[in-house]
Amino acid sequence: MIYIETKSVHPWTNLAFEEYFLRNLDLGDDILMLWQNEPTIVVGRFQNTLEEINQDYTDTHGIHVIRRISGGGAVYHDLGNLCFSFILHGITTGMVDASRFARPVVQALAQFGIQAEVSGRNDLTIDGKKFSGNAMALQKQRLLFHGTLLYDTDLNVLGDALRVAPDKIESKGVKSVKSRVTNIKSYAPKDLTIQQFKETLKHFLLDGSESQEYFPTSQDLGGIQQLVEQKYQSWDWNFGSNPSSNVFYARRFSGGKIEAHLEIEKGYLQSCQFTGDFLGLCELDEVEQRLVGVRYTKQDVENALADVEFKKYFGLVSREEVIACMMGL
Repeated sequence: MIYIETKSVHPWTNLAFEEYFLRNLDLGDDILMLWQNEPTIVVGRFQNTLEEINQDYTDTHGIHVIRRISGGGAVYHDLGNLCFSFILHGITTGMVDASRFARPVVQALAQFGIQAEVSGRNDLTIDGKKFSGNAMALQKQRLLFHGTLLYDTDLNVLGDALRVAPDKIESKGVKSVKSRVTNIKSYAPKDLTIQQFKETLKHFLLDGSESQEYFPTSQDLGGIQQLVEQKYQSWDWNFGSNPSSNVFYARRFSGGKIEAHLEIEKGYLQSCQFTGDFLGLCELDEVEQRLVGVRYTKQDVENALADVEFKKYFGLVSREEVIACMMGL
């Protein structure tokens, strides 16, 4: 088996490493990678990003939001979270066995007196609380199987960043399943660091096989950087790939109540309707039509409405308040 270090904590680089070696380069053997991200929410390929994140919180706290190529639910990463990635050869759909990857994790934890169990389809638990989940993607008989391990993650941030009111958005995207979670560190010896745990885990994931480290060439790094720039750092991939959705936000301000009814397709507003008890003077058609075809970001909405005389349409409700309602802020 070949071992690769990404030498990065940037989520766009780490996900680009996975995809590059899955799709573009066959090294003639299976691959293992272990890596960490700075604070990030990673959403599944078939999810609606807006439905999974608390965007006001992620924007305020500088948390990255990025989409991966595998299915499953949204997860939070920080430097207290350890990620593993396998790229395997000669795999067909019927050959995928998640327990193959769960067993080494259970064995590694047992070295530190921690009793972990495989739960459900793809979760690992301690005392019934989830600390690991995984997902996979198949590309021409090459399988990417990757997972997360909560070692010492800030669980408060995890809960706040992924917390979205259930009535905000209705879409065709796959919903995340919320679970009780825990950190491995809560059960580990007090002096055990994440780096020490990583080395033990690496030994068991390699399962005694002979391994050699592969150092990416300048050509590899160029291909990875191309994926970073053209895909993983792009709004079109991370947000524009969202399934169609209907969004409803309502806010009451001192000048009245605003309700925003939005239809979004591929990250762009397809229709917008405002209702409420605000004291507007004119019909809202002009404002609503200005927003059709606009990218659903705060900056783009602000630009589209920059020269609108809000008092004429929304009375005592300000421009900032109307836009905040639209964006669910």
